[in-house]
This record gives sequence, C-alpha cells and structure tokens, in this order.
Amino acid sequence: MQQEDWLIRQINQLGRVLGKILADLLGLKARGQVGAGIEAAEKELKNELDLDIDVLISIPKEEFIKSLQDGKKLSDENLENLAGIFFLIAEELDHKDIAIEKMKKLYERSLIIYEYLDKTSSIYSFDRHFKIERIKKAI
Repeated sequence: MQQEDWLIRQINQLGRVLGKILADLLGLKARGQVGAGIEAAEKELKNELDLDIDVLISIPKEEFIKSLQDGKKLSDENLENLAGIFFLIAEELDHKDIAIEKMKKLYERSLIIYEYLDKTSSIYSFDRHFKIERIKKAI
C-alpha cells in the first residue's frame, strides 16, 4: 500500500513539473520568447524529472509510448504535457536553420503521443487535432 501511495505521489509530482514547464513555455510563446525558455525547460526536465530530451527523442518510434509509460510511469495527462513541450520546442526550432534533425524528432515524438492519445482517449480534443495536422505539415 505504501509503495502504491509513493508511486501516485511520484506521478502527481511529475505531472505538476511537466505542467509548470509547459505553462512557462506557453507564457514565453505569448511574449515571443520561447527560444529563451528552451534551455531552461530542458534543464528543468533533466534536473527535476531525470528526463533528457535528447535521450527521449532517440528512443525508437515503435517503443516510444511503451517506454514512457513503463519506464517513466507517465499518465495520459503527463504524456499530453510532454507532447506539448516537445511541440513548442519543435515549433521554435522550425523557425531556425539549426537543429533541423532535433526539430523533426521532436515533432515526430509529439505526433506519436498525440496519435496515441487520440486513439485511447474517450474525449476528442480540437487542440490535439490541430497539433496533429500542424505536425504532419511540418514533417
């Protein structure tokens, strides 16, 4: 029982941190300053959650969701937040000629998560659908 409580607390903490990072990036996007927050977001993911974006995007596509759910214990809500973070970072990199490969991998991993959530969620999301279409056009 204590192990289960600990796991629930860890998942909740993970969700709070992912939500905060996503909210920070959205706030910076509204001010046109996402670029300034990318490094901070990547550092916070690494330090707070031991999630390294470069390692995550190197996971083979066919193993990506299972790896996040099994290894990192991400709930659907946490997956949605992580996809949002990947999407915002990829969008920012899309406007630059550097890091094209990283941008593409971030978009691909976002798409994998969004399509997975689209298939498994009982709730339709217009925002998710818009992002799926945006990603497909970008890659």
